[in-house]
Amino acid sequence: MWALAKPEPVTKELIPARGDHPAVTVTFNPQPSALSLRAARRAVAEVLRADPTAIERAGDAFTAAIIRFNLLAWTGIIDQKGEMIEPTHDVVIPSDENDEIGIVQPGTISAFIAEPRLFEAADREYVLPWTQLDAEKNGFAPSPNGTSEGATPETDIATSPVTPESSGDVTSVPIESTKPKRKRVKPSGK
Repeated sequence: MWALAKPEPVTKELIPARGDHPAVTVTFNPQPSALSLRAARRAVAEVLRADPTAIERAGDAFTAAIIRFNLLAWTGIIDQKGEMIEPTHDVVIPSDENDEIGIVQPGTISAFIAEPRLFEAADREYVLPWTQLDAEKNGFAPSPNGTSEGATPETDIATSPVTPESSGDVTSVPIESTKPKRKRVKPSGK
């Protein structure tokens, strides 16, 4: 039997409150969905297909896709009139002929992604921590003896640095190369 649980969404403070301006908080899915990961991988592939050296742009495309598909709600974001606005997705308006895409009307999530401070903060607070856990392959079960947050120190692992008075009779080691220098070979025939 497979038990499905619905994890609670996570709220991240992206920009702290300042004066009479409230904090900007964003609520995301607890972890990126499979569909958002697929969209993010496609966005990366599209960027790299166009320019294989555009690694940073590919990373931004990945982050934008993860944010776009996993942002659920926010507080502290207003429109140009000073009124609170809700997150909305882009609306695709088909052309009259052959149901082809005619116009894409950007939603407020696209405006959020286009704002550098919000984009960088969402990347730092939501996307990067998830990608680091995913890279460890410990998103759900932290390794008890690894370097992840769930690691437990072993008894034979030093947890505090050595102090000079406790170093005893330790001698210093050479910090330069101990490898013998290369000898120049004489040219043949001379």
